Amino acid sequence: RTLLSHMRPITRPDLRDVHGLPSQCLPPVVPAASLFRQHHVCLRGGAFSEKEIATALGWLISAAAILVYTPMIAQLLSKRRAMAEVMSTTTWSLQLAGFVIAAVYHVRRGYPLSTFLDLAALGAQSAVLLTLASAFRKRVDAVAFLPVLALLTVTLVPGGALPSMQAVSAMVTTFALLPQIVRNIRAHSCGGWSPISAGLSTAGNAMRCFTTLKLARGDPLLLTQFAAASLLNGLLLFQSLLWA
Repeated sequence: RTLLSHMRPITRPDLRDVHGLPSQCLPPVVPAASLFRQHHVCLRGGAFSEKEIATALGWLISAAAILVYTPMIAQLLSKRRAMAEVMSTTTWSLQLAGFVIAAVYHVRRGYPLSTFLDLAALGAQSAVLLTLASAFRKRVDAVAFLPVLALLTVTLVPGGALPSMQAVSAMVTTFALLPQIVRNIRAHSCGGWSPISAGLSTAGNAMRCFTTLKLARGDPLLLTQFAAASLLNGLLLFQSLLWA
């Protein structure tokens, strides 16, 4: 017999020997279903793992995060004191404190930069808004020092207390949005919230749930935080479109 006679495709998974060849010499039979367990997506001949896709999404979210609050910053620079007086320094102080805690939490846990660069960008924009609002109002409220206290605390606490700090971050950032949502409902107003900002925040937090699953080992605290943030920003988006 020729060599080709030994190279017929194997179609039966229970086959142990073909034409005298030992079973260990045969290529393994791979069920089609197992191909889906490899978690790869093929695009134009290339294969990308879910981790690679999650990393790419993380960087995309981080890039988009740079633009989230820029419309508000531009408007504040234009209107100055008029807009500063209607802004809540409490809201932005809580936002900044929450972002600071979350970013430092990621750093101390050793998570990839792509999982929290958007938090750092949002924190920086919140700091700009808080600083400008205080400068244009010509006064600094005591609550404006809360982010400094948050930074010192999350940096100095023992590693075992980090999960508790992340839980505090989730509660703080969630609480920061609730007063705005309630106020909008009572006044039937968007409260000056930009639909672009709310839309980017909603989409970004939703995608963050996926990147957390793939890059941060499905950290339950992070998943809870991003899911809640996506929901609340979705409500702000709805309000900004309804009462624009």
